[in-house]
Formats: sequence, C-alpha cells, structure tokens
Amino acid sequence: MTVSLDDLRAACAAPLPHPDAAGMQSLGRLALDWVVEHLATLPDRPVGRTASRPALDAILRQPAPEGGRPLADVLADFSTKVAAHAFHPQHPRFFAFIPSAPNFCSVLGELLCAGSNFFAGVWLEAAGPSEVEVLVLDWFKEWLGYPAEARGVLTGGGSEANLTALVTARETLPLGDRDRAVLYASEQRHWSVDRAVRIIGLRPDQLRPVPVDEQFRMRTDALSELIRQDREGGRRPWLVVANGGATNTGTIDPLEEVARVCRHTGLWYHVDAAYGWTAVLTEEGRRALAGIGLADSLTLDPHKWLAQSFEVGCVLVRDGPKLTEAFTLRPEYMQDVEPAEDEVNFCDHGIALTRRFRALKVWLSIQVFGVGWFRKLVEHCCRLAELSQRLLEEAGCFEVLCPSRLSIVCFRHRPPGEEDQERLNRWNLALVEAVRATGRVFLSSTRLRGKVALRFCFVNWRTTTADVEEAVNLLKSLGEQGA
Repeated sequence: MTVSLDDLRAACAAPLPHPDAAGMQSLGRLALDWVVEHLATLPDRPVGRTASRPALDAILRQPAPEGGRPLADVLADFSTKVAAHAFHPQHPRFFAFIPSAPNFCSVLGELLCAGSNFFAGVWLEAAGPSEVEVLVLDWFKEWLGYPAEARGVLTGGGSEANLTALVTARETLPLGDRDRAVLYASEQRHWSVDRAVRIIGLRPDQLRPVPVDEQFRMRTDALSELIRQDREGGRRPWLVVANGGATNTGTIDPLEEVARVCRHTGLWYHVDAAYGWTAVLTEEGRRALAGIGLADSLTLDPHKWLAQSFEVGCVLVRDGPKLTEAFTLRPEYMQDVEPAEDEVNFCDHGIALTRRFRALKVWLSIQVFGVGWFRKLVEHCCRLAELSQRLLEEAGCFEVLCPSRLSIVCFRHRPPGEEDQERLNRWNLALVEAVRATGRVFLSSTRLRGKVALRFCFVNWRTTTADVEEAVNLLKSLGEQGA
C-alpha cells in the first residue's frame, strides 16, 4: 500500500528521542567525573591487570539491549568489567613499549573533536579545522628545521605514517623498476616498516637490513656497501629508512651521515622519528637529531612523547607536491570539493578520506600549556632515564645492555654467578612476567644481540623519582626471591 504524502510528513515531523541540553549536561557530568577521578587517582592504583577471553565473555557477553539502559549503570559496568581488565599507559609506572600519557587538555580536545564531529578531509567542509592542522604541521616543521614548503598530514599513528611515506616514495619509481627496487633499513627498525613493504607489494627480499654498530646505530659503511652490491647485481637501490629514536633502545642513527649517502647515491631518505622527534625541543636533543631536517620524509608520533591521547601520528614530505601526487583522486561525487591553490584537502595527503579533527587536541594543549611545558617534559623524561640507569648500576645485580638513549634504558637482571645466556634469557622473561603480575609496575622485554633485555621507557609527565625507585627495588626484590 502506498503511504500518503501527509502520512510521510507526519511520520518524519519529529527527531528521534534524545537527551535535551539539560539531559546531555547531566550525562556529560557522569562521564567527565569518571575521567577526572580515574586520572587523579592513577598514582595510587595498580598499573592494571589482564584477563582471559573466557573470563571476560562470562561477565560481558549479552545480547544488545533493545530498549537501552541508564548511563550510570553502563558506566558502572565499564568501570568494573572493562577498565578494570586493562593496563593504563598513562600510569606513572607504565614503562613498557612506548606509552602515551596525554595531558588533560589533549583529553578535552578529544571531547571537543567528538562533540563537533567536523569532517576534516576537505577544506570546503572544514576550513577552520583544516587551517588548524596546517598550523600544527607548520609548528612541527619549524621545530624540526624542515622547509616551509613541505607538506604533511596527521595520521592514526606511526605505522600509517611510515606506510604513507613509502607509498609517496614508491610513486617516484618508474613502473618497470618497482620489481627490482630495494629498501634499506636498520636491523633496529620498527616492524611497521616491514608491514608497509608487504602492503605496497614488495617481496621480503626487497628489504635489506643494514647492520648496526656497538651502539645499535646504522653503519653507513655497511649501507654504502649494500647499495654498491645491489647496483652491480642489477637491482634498483631506492630508499633508506633511518631511526630518529629506535623503539628498542632509543638509539638515533647517524642522520647526517645517512643523508650524505642518500644524496651521493640518489636514494629517497626517510627518517622514522615516531618516538624521538620531540627531543628537538631541547638543545641536547637537537644535537642528537642533527640532520633530521635533511630527510625526504619524516614519521612523527605526537601520541608518544608530545603527551597526546591516542591516536595521532604525522608524516611530512620535503617535496610537498609528491605527497598530493601520490594520493589525490577526484571522483564525480567529490567534484564540489576541488580546493583553491592556497587551500588544503587533507584527504589528498594520505590514505583516509573520512578524517577526524586530530589537530584540535594538539593545538589546544600547546596553546594552553605552551611549548615550554613540552620542552620540560622531554628534559624530565631524559633525567628519569639517567636516574634509572644510575639506580640499576648501584644495585649491583643488573647489567645495562644499552645505556640511556633519549628516555630509554635497556638492562637485564643477573643472578650471582650466572653466565649461561639461555638461562639468563629465561630468567629475565620470567622476571618481567612476575613484575607485571604485581600490578605495581608494567615492563616489556626485547632482545638485543640475542640477549633478553628489559626496558624502561619514560614519556610520562606524572612519573617521579619515587616511581623509578619503586620499579628498581621491585625488580631487585623479585630477583632475590627467585621471581
């Protein structure tokens, strides 16, 4: 039966039921109160805990409710059943991997981003938000000594940024050369480089690991030799990825030397500085990262050491038009959004068409706190790394496997008289599990030249001397107890 026009009008005359302004304020207060209480009490609570899939299924699995439930009841479930079974990266004693410890203005920026829900893909729809992203990228370029004409985009993280850079560089290769192209990356590279190589269709043998020296820095003599061998073998040396703060150790490759090799051989030069880039805000960090501004492309992660909430990464490309040439497509349904010459469609700078206003939280927190606060954050974390190394050495039962680099220290526990490497590896893996089980400290492990290493990584403005001392004392105590 055909529905009459009047009936259709009547059926669509009112919006769906939804809280009004007073209702939204009431619900918002419940959520914000939870967030504030959670953040304010972090230092006094365990770092977190995990749970098995069957255990979580038992307390969470239920049909989707047809009629809905009060937010207070759902928040109670979230608090006791969801948040209670996770580790908190912003906890002052979360030292694993490279965590995220956002400042509160970044958290508020996420709220404003979600509440405004601007589509930050094209200038036409979001001129103001797009201009804020332009400004944030310009700040980054200025800090890094990168040319003003470079272009970039904020991404979901460093993995997406590395992929975006590799796609941009790949588009400069003639189609006939791509099957024999070779990418060179440090043995200490981030695994996202390997995944990006797979995604863009290269074979595993087209990625050549470059040996590192005793300090875990890329050896440029080995790089030059690999390039020479590949050219003589009929391959097409194409791109070099250097570390601007390796995830494993915090080590920075000799960026100026790598730049010279790339200039001499005509290779694209990419620096993965996802973790370490923020150090350029300090004098010592600028010296350590000398040469980073020479890269053809850069990966940065503000959600690591710039105190931003997940997710916000960044890629910058020196020759800006190459970025847009790699990604710009204009289907018929987007014919209305062609930007003017001085406008930016950020969907033309990367993988995503639908983009959230990621720049807002970065812009907001820098505006409110000032660059000086972030400079002090870097300095504070580097001092924490130095402090931890001194305490480990003073304890007498630890071996530093890689001394403090930026804000990372790698070490292992050595029981008296133990020399067998396999037993030491098993011992330290057991020790890191024992530490996590206490809920007092969260650590992760890696391997350096076959040796299991524990890591301290400091990026958290909350972390203090007391937190570091508690971690070292806990490790020492558990070691003495046999973990």
